[in-house]
Amino acid sequence: MFRALFVGSLLAIALLTKTTPESAHEYSRLGTVESLVERQTFQLDDSTFIDTLDKIYRNGHYYSHQPPLLALIEAPVYWALHVPGLRFNNRGRLVLTYLFSLLTNGLALAFTILMFRQILLLGGVAPPARDVYAVLLPLGTWLLPYGLVANNHGISGLLLTVTIYLLLKMEWQGLTTARLSGAGLAIGALSAIEWLPLVSFMPLAIVHFLRRGDLTRRGSLALTAGILAPLVIHGVANVRITGDLIPAGFHHEYFNYPGSAFDDRSLTGTIKYDSVGAAAGYAWASLVTGKGYFAFAPILALGVIAGVLEWRWWARARGVYLVLIGGTLLSLAASIITTNNFGGGAVGFRHATYLAPAMLTLLLPWLATPPAARPRAMVVPAIAALSVMLMIVFASARPWSPLTLERMAAGAWSDYVPLASRLVTGQLLNP
Repeated sequence: MFRALFVGSLLAIALLTKTTPESAHEYSRLGTVESLVERQTFQLDDSTFIDTLDKIYRNGHYYSHQPPLLALIEAPVYWALHVPGLRFNNRGRLVLTYLFSLLTNGLALAFTILMFRQILLLGGVAPPARDVYAVLLPLGTWLLPYGLVANNHGISGLLLTVTIYLLLKMEWQGLTTARLSGAGLAIGALSAIEWLPLVSFMPLAIVHFLRRGDLTRRGSLALTAGILAPLVIHGVANVRITGDLIPAGFHHEYFNYPGSAFDDRSLTGTIKYDSVGAAAGYAWASLVTGKGYFAFAPILALGVIAGVLEWRWWARARGVYLVLIGGTLLSLAASIITTNNFGGGAVGFRHATYLAPAMLTLLLPWLATPPAARPRAMVVPAIAALSVMLMIVFASARPWSPLTLERMAAGAWSDYVPLASRLVTGQLLNP
């Protein structure tokens, strides 16, 4: 069943994966990967995607403002695909975009489903509900649309899922050096790829481990080495781009060039609001109305509700519970007070996309209880099905569109199955 779940999930994702890069965010990431493989540099100067808005200018060269670790991790995928002659600037552009997205974020979503199944197994969710929920719940979140295009949020979602699995594994089955190393690597990579965990999940996870009485010196070294490894790689790469360890996106001075689309008011990383009321209004528009983070994916809201109501159930893993709910709330708060553009032209409040696995894990008390024994549990499949429907109909059609509750529209059939559409119309290869 494990293999069938993976293959089935990946085939469904493959059907929906996009063939055309459509956003500055995508151009910036694809351009860096292309430059690393073809020119052995982070510079975008000679890239097909030099026109992206998501870039900085330093010492006479343009660079992506995205953290560099993910590009380094994904470069081997592009290298393997470019060997047969596929390029972003030739007839193979659409095929290359499709395969690269599928083999990075598509695979990440499929593995997220598998890892979430293992979390459900640890939590005592019985089959066949375990396998149904493993697919249904992640696909009812923003992980679905961001699993169809090139971005960092889907990869971050997988890393958080792995982190949660290992935290629960160690809580209920004991510490091992391998588990500590794995958790450290996942947390470190997560924090290097998506900066929000630096102020949420990472410090809370470290405190959780320090409070344990069974963490040995060897275990501490394994955990520390795991955390530091991806951060050191990030640091070495980042120095080549910005001259220091601080990600390019936080160097506002490097966005000061002719044609730049950003200034201090729009760039992430500073407090954007001078009153609680203003921040609350932005939060409401991001999470409920407008971008509808919870409105389009109500299963996530249900997870937060379950996390609050079922805190007694989590007495069996109180430390992990505090990491989950505390990390979620801290990350949401940080993303809200340091942004003001809702994540740009993209579906949902994309800064919170990677939080989905934590909110879904908070549903464990209800998922592990037969619906007949607890009426609340009967709500989960209905809300999950509604979430999947909303994600497929409105979010997956055009991930890089300004979807809001006021602007809800279904796409054309070609928006949902772009590869099949291009095969039918003979438009898969650029002329």
